[in-house]
Amino acid sequence: MTQREHVPEVLPAPPASGTAVQPVPGPETTAPDAVPARRMTAFLLAALGIVLIPTGLLLLVLSTVPGYFSGWAAGWIVVAAAAWLADFRTPRRWPGWALLAAVPQAIVNVLFAAPIGLISLAAVIASPALAVLARRRFARLAKDLAELDAEIPVPLDALGSESLLIGRDRIVLARTGSAGRVRHALPLAELAFAQAGEISGEGGGWWPLPGGTGIRLRRGPALRLVAGAQQWVVHVADPQLVAAIVRRRATAAWPLRTGPQDLAAWHRLRGWAAARTTTVRRGSQAQAYPGFRLLLGGALAVLGSMLLTTAIGRDIGDPAPWIIAVIVLGTGVFLAVDWLRVRRRLDQAELHQLPPGSPPWGDLRLDHAPLPEWRPFL
Repeated sequence: MTQREHVPEVLPAPPASGTAVQPVPGPETTAPDAVPARRMTAFLLAALGIVLIPTGLLLLVLSTVPGYFSGWAAGWIVVAAAAWLADFRTPRRWPGWALLAAVPQAIVNVLFAAPIGLISLAAVIASPALAVLARRRFARLAKDLAELDAEIPVPLDALGSESLLIGRDRIVLARTGSAGRVRHALPLAELAFAQAGEISGEGGGWWPLPGGTGIRLRRGPALRLVAGAQQWVVHVADPQLVAAIVRRRATAAWPLRTGPQDLAAWHRLRGWAAARTTTVRRGSQAQAYPGFRLLLGGALAVLGSMLLTTAIGRDIGDPAPWIIAVIVLGTGVFLAVDWLRVRRRLDQAELHQLPPGSPPWGDLRLDHAPLPEWRPFL
């Protein structure tokens, strides 16, 4: 690969040179300056779903539940609360922690406190629902989001199949789609500019992404992002607001430079990532979702710990239940830890859609249009 060529695996690339353009007047953002009590409201709603409701329902029937089982359920509430607090910057995962807190207490209450304990089944729905409300409140678009370091989703289409996940140190283009598709990410520390604008004229067409995929373009407001050699053009409803959020976060972002140092290492990383996101169903390739490892691991860990608690509480002498409990619990812990390992390396692969030393992805000059229909805003 020379300085003027892309490797075949990332083609087709956009034109290397665009036309000079002049900014045009654009609409001002209509987003509010801030969402009143954003943090407090979101924290209280999430705490209600993850801690208070499961704990209250467990205390309600504490006198009828064996101590070892109430301790088991309480332990999982503590684990879920600790995971939520440690993962507070990722609101999209809050409903999962709420479910982890609600399910064990529901199992205990149904087994030992029926029929009163049946009301605890409502927490399996209510707790995640409250976490969803908290997530939406926390991520509601406003100018003050620029000062937060939590991940916020910005939808790119009405169906919700594509979105930008703007985090503390990177932006992720999350999409549903074909087999083996690895998400694309841009490091905020390498952001050159975030330019609000529009696709004018007839619009339409595609903005290519490395690997043969692309973003469908239409007439309307859009956002142009350039970081390192990468460049995206995506449709957002309020490009002025999103551009301001991205620029502000880029000033405090940590560098994310770990990754392949040569073309051979890049090929190995891309091959590994594609294998983690591809499965075979009915003889053809389909999308695989590594996140299911965490869900399955959590379910097995809950089941295994329940079996182990039962064996301890009832002082079972037969070794078979102990062996089964340890195997199930160990498998769950292994899957959860393995998901963390896979997720961290996938994060790396998402940042390296282009190999080291690649030429720019299209025309990266601020005063030049990367495609003929692009018009930047003043």
